[in-house]
Amino acid sequence: MVTVLHVIPTLEGGGAERQLSMLAAEQARRGIDVHVAIRRGGVHAQAMRDRGVQLHELGNLRSVNPRLFLAIRRILKGLKPAIVQTWLPQMDIVGGLAALRSHTPWIVTERSSREHYAEIPSVARLRLLLGGFASAVVANSDGGKDYWQATTGRPIKLATIGNALDFQTIQEAEPLSTQSFAGPLLLVVGRLVREKALDVIVRAVSNLAGDGAVNVVMIGEGPHLPAIEKEIEAASLSARFTILPYQPDWWRWLKIADGLISMSRYEGNPNVVLEAMAGGCPVILSDIPAHREVADASSAVFIPVDDVQALSTAIAEFIANKGTALRRAKCASGRVGSMTVTAMADAYDAVYKDVLNGKS
Repeated sequence: MVTVLHVIPTLEGGGAERQLSMLAAEQARRGIDVHVAIRRGGVHAQAMRDRGVQLHELGNLRSVNPRLFLAIRRILKGLKPAIVQTWLPQMDIVGGLAALRSHTPWIVTERSSREHYAEIPSVARLRLLLGGFASAVVANSDGGKDYWQATTGRPIKLATIGNALDFQTIQEAEPLSTQSFAGPLLLVVGRLVREKALDVIVRAVSNLAGDGAVNVVMIGEGPHLPAIEKEIEAASLSARFTILPYQPDWWRWLKIADGLISMSRYEGNPNVVLEAMAGGCPVILSDIPAHREVADASSAVFIPVDDVQALSTAIAEFIANKGTALRRAKCASGRVGSMTVTAMADAYDAVYKDVLNGKS
């Protein structure tokens, strides 16, 4: 039996955590001995345990802490995994160091693109330096793969494996029968961080009044929460905005929403957008390469990055022409039909085999 150790900071409600939870469960179902090392748990922890994935807590330590490195080293000595796969920059560094020190094949999982790393230059440089010695880098988008191709100083095996979608769970989710809103409802889902341009959404909604007014439900957590709450209050929109903690079954909202907005300034392979498309919910997207990679003009409305007025106009037109929006949503659901958990796990199996066979 092959043993695989995944290393990720937490199992909270982010896109990387969601993808790992699906991949690890499918790998365990296939007979792989799957282990996940974490600083702390989160919403996906129990579901992973229920599917035979073994969790190892490292201690909730931030940054590149030597104690994390030592904790991962102890797990590696005990498990002797065939492969270590790291997720997100912190664990790419400490988990990658531990894998290299133990001479264990190591796979870096790239979840973002070049723009993200401009905000954390020191961490990005160290990660790239170490990643040059990895057995492989697997990106979930062309932008992520291009980042490594352009910046890695050593030859390295690169692969692109897109995110997976749990179609059955998304499509069979029960609608929220207890929720009701006076007027159209739009969703904003994901980490509450600066790069999601939540302030742009608030200002765009504030431009709409009277018959054009809409309700917005934001689902997520993150450091930008206090700032966005102040923005909503300053715009006198408290009655129109509802902010909720992350919900692992947030797809229930798709059944009652008129659409979903993502105005991200950059993305990797945008999990929330893909799930909305799979759920048949119309989407309004910022015009960035990551969104263009998953949708086109027949399946989404695209808005220039940070363009408040264009977003206001698009929302008004979106609500006024629901039939057109639903036709786009139908096209969108067709675009993501092949993004299954099985396909993702098959693709990772192929990368693992190449790594273990020593192919370049």
